[in-house]
Amino acid sequence: MNIQKNVLIVDTDTRQREIVCQALDGEGLNLIVTENMYQAFHRIEHLTMDILIAPLKAERIDGLALLEAATRHHPDMGIIFITSPNVLETDIGIKAMLAHEGTYFLYRPLNPVHLKALLQKTLQNQRLTFENRQLRSQIDEKEGLCRLTGKSPQIIRIREMITQIAPTKATVMIYGARGTGKELVARAIHHRSLRQGNLIAFNCATLNENLAESELFGHERGAFSGAYNQRKGRFELAHGGTLFLDEVSQLSLSNQARLLRVLEEREFERVGGNKTIQVNVRIICATNHDLEAACSRGEFLHDLYDRLNVVSINLPTLQERIEDIPLLVKDFLEEFCRENGKTLRTLTPEAVRALMKFNWPGNVRELKNCIEGLVVMSTQQALQLADLPERILKAMEANSIISSVPTLHKTDSSGNGNAHLNVEIGMSLEEINREVFRATLEYADNNKAKAAKILDVSRRTIQRKAKEYGFCDE
Repeated sequence: MNIQKNVLIVDTDTRQREIVCQALDGEGLNLIVTENMYQAFHRIEHLTMDILIAPLKAERIDGLALLEAATRHHPDMGIIFITSPNVLETDIGIKAMLAHEGTYFLYRPLNPVHLKALLQKTLQNQRLTFENRQLRSQIDEKEGLCRLTGKSPQIIRIREMITQIAPTKATVMIYGARGTGKELVARAIHHRSLRQGNLIAFNCATLNENLAESELFGHERGAFSGAYNQRKGRFELAHGGTLFLDEVSQLSLSNQARLLRVLEEREFERVGGNKTIQVNVRIICATNHDLEAACSRGEFLHDLYDRLNVVSINLPTLQERIEDIPLLVKDFLEEFCRENGKTLRTLTPEAVRALMKFNWPGNVRELKNCIEGLVVMSTQQALQLADLPERILKAMEANSIISSVPTLHKTDSSGNGNAHLNVEIGMSLEEINREVFRATLEYADNNKAKAAKILDVSRRTIQRKAKEYGFCDE
C-alpha cells in the first residue's frame, strides 16, 4: 500500500498558492498550506514532510532558512523553490544547490504542467535515493562510494539504467570522453549486481598485443622468454565476477578475436597452453572512440561489436551537466577534507560560479583533482575566487572579455563612448583580448573603474592588463 505523501506549500502570495494547489489537486497528495515562515517552521518541526514548495526569496519568506529547517528534521525531503530563471548562477541559487541535493527550481510564471513534472521528478529522486541507500548498505564502505553524484536529467537516467541493468547478465558498453566516470559506472553496475566474484579492471591501451594477450588470458610456464612461472590472466581472476575492459577499441584484431571466442564459448586457453579453461565472467567495456566507424575502417570486428554493444550507456561531459557541479564540489570537498584532516567547509558562491563557467576538458576527473589541490593548499574555512587555479581565473577573464564585445558598440546618452574594435578572423585569443582591452579603455575614456564595470572584472585586473599590454594612462 502506498503511503500518501505530505506536501508543504508556503507562500505569502495568495494567487500563487492557489495555482500550486489547483495543479496538485487530484495527484493523491496531502497538501498542507501555510502563508508565513512561523507556520511553516511549526509544520516542519511537528509533522512528517516529504516535499516543500516555497519561494526561494520573497517578502517575509527566506527559502534558505526553510531549507535548513526542512533538511534538519527531514534529510530526504524534496525541495521545490519558486524563483526566476536566472537563479542558477546567483549566490542564493548556488547556496541552495550546495545545501541540499534534492533541491529543484520552478520558474515564474508558474506552469501547472511543469510543476507536476517537477514534483514527479522529486518523488522519483526520493525513491531512487532510498533504493540506493539500501543497496549501498550491503556494499563494503570503500567500494560503495560508486555513487554518481548529480541531479541532472542525464545522471538521473544513468542511475535508473544502472539499477535496471545491474541484476542482469547483459554485456554493457560505456561510451564517454576522458574523465566522465566510465570506470565509476562499471563499478556501480558490478556492486549492484548479484555476482559474488570480484571486479577486475584492465586498460587495453596500456600494453602491446602480446603482453595484453598474456594479461587477459594468462600464460603457462615457458610460453615465451621470461615466462618463468604459470600465471592466471584477468579472465580467470574475474571468474564469478566482472571484467571491465577500458579503452577496448585499442585491442589488436587478434586479441579481439580471442575475446569474441570467450564471449561466445565462455572458455579459452592460456598462452602456451592447451588446457581449456571455462569461466563465468560478465564483460563491461568502455571507450571514447566511435566503434561503428572503427568497424567500417576494419579496425574493430563487427561480430565483437555486436556482442559487446548489448546495452550501451552514454556519459555526458561535465559541460552538459553544469547543474551538477555544485553537488560534485560539495562531495569532493567532504572527501578530501576527511582524507587530509582539514576542516574546510565550502567554496564561496563566486568560486563555485567560476567552476560552473569553466570548460572542463578533463571532465569530472579534472574537477576532482582541482578540488583536491584546493583542499591540500587551503589555510581557511572557505575558499575564495582568488584561490582557484590560474587557468580557471584566466578562462573566466577571457570569457568576460569576449562577452563584452557587443557593449563596446553602444553609445551613452551623451553621444560619447564610441570605440572601434579591430577583431579579425585568424587573430589569437591573446590578440583579441588585447584589442578588446584597448577598445574598452578608449570607450571608457581611459576610466579604469568604468572599463572594469564593462568587462565585469576587477579594477586591479584592468590595471594589471594595462601594464601588461603597455597601455598608457594618459
